Amino acid sequence: MLENQGFIMVVDDTPANLHLLQQMLHDTGYQVAAFPSGRLALAAASRKPPDLILLDINMPEMNGFEVCERLKADEKLKEIPVIFISALNDTNDKVRGFSVGGVDYVTKPFQFEEVQARVNTHLSLCTAHRELKKQNEILQENLDLREVVEQISRHDLKGPMTVILNIPEMLMAEKNLTPDQIELLGFLSLSAHRLMEMIHRSLDLYKMERGTYQPEMARVNLVKIVSEVFATLKSSAANKKIACKMLLEQQPVSQNDVVEVLGEEHLFFSIFSNLIKNAIEASPEGKEITVAFSASPQLSISIKNMGCIPSQIQHRFFEKYSTHGKEGGTGLGTFSARLMAKTLGGDIAFTSNETDGTNLVVTFASSTTCEEKQMLKEKVHENTCS
Repeated sequence: MLENQGFIMVVDDTPANLHLLQQMLHDTGYQVAAFPSGRLALAAASRKPPDLILLDINMPEMNGFEVCERLKADEKLKEIPVIFISALNDTNDKVRGFSVGGVDYVTKPFQFEEVQARVNTHLSLCTAHRELKKQNEILQENLDLREVVEQISRHDLKGPMTVILNIPEMLMAEKNLTPDQIELLGFLSLSAHRLMEMIHRSLDLYKMERGTYQPEMARVNLVKIVSEVFATLKSSAANKKIACKMLLEQQPVSQNDVVEVLGEEHLFFSIFSNLIKNAIEASPEGKEITVAFSASPQLSISIKNMGCIPSQIQHRFFEKYSTHGKEGGTGLGTFSARLMAKTLGGDIAFTSNETDGTNLVVTFASSTTCEEKQMLKEKVHENTCS
């Protein structure tokens, strides 16, 4: 006898059929339990659920359709695959067999090779289904654990961040500070507040990946957001002698310009902080980075630098953990930026080559009116972080 391949229950009120199937399946290596009625089979299945049931239809007391319906109504037994074996070969009977929960239908007289093939197939499918269910349960446990770890991490980070938030405010109360020192403390305070927001929102990216994050939409001025990003990245740009500029409809942007879109301010800040930081790191020294707004036909923001994305990562540029040649890089910047953009109803695309450099284009549904667009086009002042 072969090694046990599974536990099969055979239900048939004809003794000859019952004995034949029981003997053949047993000889093939299965553990087999045979029952002449549906009532006895249901009682036995409740005590010891089989891996699969071969079920006759025409039986006294309770026919096969009724037996299958009761199995599928039982939370403990509903996943057991049922193969009907019956002399009924009318299409309506077969359709009913599948409608009550059967997975297959074999007509009598049967060839045992056919029965064995179908049994093997459905046992394999059932095993795969159980394995997948088990893996999903493990995955859910891991996700739940990750959420707990995230919550603990956020709690532990709040203490030191509160200190960092308070120090700039305490120092700015001093009367002997120079304007440059006051400006630097302002940048430090702004960055600390942004970091505290990121700590509070550290679970948001995880929720976005699962599609459960619900943004709180409000009107956000993207010119203000990009200006703040320029300020926080000013020293990084200066170290590479890079000029960072903003344009609106091909004209320089002033501090009074407004480009509004619906969304969450901290998400927009994260998007442009990631993308502009990457642009500064990728840009050749002494070159220019341009953030250009266009309101037609939809709101688009292009971030251009003269560096080229390596060809070997261009096809996976927005994938998680995609990085190349950057020591300490996590590969999460462009992934998270695009995920946030999509969460806000937008998207990010790019073009990149050695001649024209890299142009990342972020698109959103425009929230400005026609009059606002025209007013914005008339602005001519330049805003830089150089």
